[in-house]
Amino acid sequence: MKNITFYFLLCCASFCSFGQGIFDSSIHTATNFGSINSPFGEGVQNIIDQNSSTKFLDFNGFDGIGFDVDLLGVSQTARSIAFVSANDAPERDPNTYQILGSNDGANFTSIATGNIPCISTRLFSRTFSFTNTIAYSYYRVNLTGTCASSAINQVADVQLFGSIGNTPTFNCPSSITSNSDAGTCGAIVNFNITASDTEDGSLMPVLVSGFDSGMTFPLGNTSVLYAATDSDGNTVSCAFDVTVTDAELPVISCPANIMANSSSGNPVVVNYSITADDNCDLINPLAGFTPLATINNKSYYLSNNTFFPQNAFNDAIAQGGFVGTIRNAFDNDLLTATVLEKGSGVNALLGYTDAASEGTFVWQSLDNTTYTNWNFGEPNNAGSGGSENYTILLSSGVWNDVDNNTQVSYILELDYAPLQTSGLEGGSAFPVGTTTNTFEIYDISGNTISCSFDVIVSSTASIDDSNFDTQVFIIPNPVQDQFSIINNSDTVLKSALIYDMSGRQVRSIKQMTSSIDVTSLLSGIYFIKIENQENKFTVKQLIKK
Repeated sequence: MKNITFYFLLCCASFCSFGQGIFDSSIHTATNFGSINSPFGEGVQNIIDQNSSTKFLDFNGFDGIGFDVDLLGVSQTARSIAFVSANDAPERDPNTYQILGSNDGANFTSIATGNIPCISTRLFSRTFSFTNTIAYSYYRVNLTGTCASSAINQVADVQLFGSIGNTPTFNCPSSITSNSDAGTCGAIVNFNITASDTEDGSLMPVLVSGFDSGMTFPLGNTSVLYAATDSDGNTVSCAFDVTVTDAELPVISCPANIMANSSSGNPVVVNYSITADDNCDLINPLAGFTPLATINNKSYYLSNNTFFPQNAFNDAIAQGGFVGTIRNAFDNDLLTATVLEKGSGVNALLGYTDAASEGTFVWQSLDNTTYTNWNFGEPNNAGSGGSENYTILLSSGVWNDVDNNTQVSYILELDYAPLQTSGLEGGSAFPVGTTTNTFEIYDISGNTISCSFDVIVSSTASIDDSNFDTQVFIIPNPVQDQFSIINNSDTVLKSALIYDMSGRQVRSIKQMTSSIDVTSLLSGIYFIKIENQENKFTVKQLIKK
């Protein structure tokens, strides 16, 4: 039967062994950490030699008896620690411990801390298990505090172990890629994951991060981590990625061709609108920026380059927008998450500043929102010169004020509009002739769909001296089934296009025959655009009975 939390065994004059320990004094060297004052023969190497007759003693016991071990490039996962009390002076025994790991020998991460009960028994070995799933190539152990508040700290041996008994095993999925579900910006993803242990049998995997099977995973990459722990405290992990891609194109409502007439030959104001939708956000690509999200028709981007804050404010204006405004907690959470995902967790400059009036923060966009999410104690003007006039969004989602000497990426806010690649905007004055208007609609994943239509403005003033417009006729008009184009001008006709009242082309006439059949057309008013070989055109009205 296994004990649940920790166990200890009495081992006299030898080290209790639960498999091969991580520290091997034949190849590893222990080095002092902290202020160590050891007498001759009781130095730090004794702590990993697995010989209880030797010990490590430190006369500077108040700051801990610490040591580092370099595993010489071999990464191992420690899950338990064993201590053997020294041969004398129980008041010198450490009563607390901390274990840290590193993979570069410089930056250490705390793995576990715990208490060591004080005992009088000498050469006594106790093992404590802890949760750890990360392999490290450097370990640091610091034995802080002593029993009976002694100023001297001592211990016979310390050893780390990868496991106690048999470790659990995982049936872990491989990384999963899925297209988003139709009409949604995510996908329900199912997978199977099980864990078992030789002594304990089936174990319940515990979700550490990510989402469980059968849940909706958001667009992009989600790291999923499960852990399973047996009754000895051995913990193993299962990690895989779920990537959801958006393969669904945006939907666009594209206008039909638009016919207009100018009796004077001057440009004519033509109004039209483009509507588009998508299962995820619509956002235009922008050179030098990574798209984040579109919120209430405002597109947000993260600059790929870093700027000093005032330079970022100037650059945002040059881009046609502002440094980003956050209007509520939802916006704050969404932008924090997307900056974490797409900006690799960088801090990002917001458009909130008190540079104009100390203590009075305003948004560069002049938005009157009152929402803020300052970190505790912020803003505090603690920067150089006591003037932190700008605001950054930290990776935790809270805000901090910074000075103008801090270089940082910034969030850019632009009004969203379909990207027009040719033609004129709706409401513009269109010249006589044909203007082709083309738009590209992009979603957050880069899927794109285009929209193209013509605005055709006709005018007698656009016809040359051949009187082309006045010498071309439609007979009969109105027409029941067939009509003819009568050409009394001194030019040759090339083609004709028939449009309905909405501007939709319904017929293309390439052969200018004497009789044109329109029996299949519905009753109504149509326009015929007739073009000659000089690429001049005239527009005639046709009434279909």
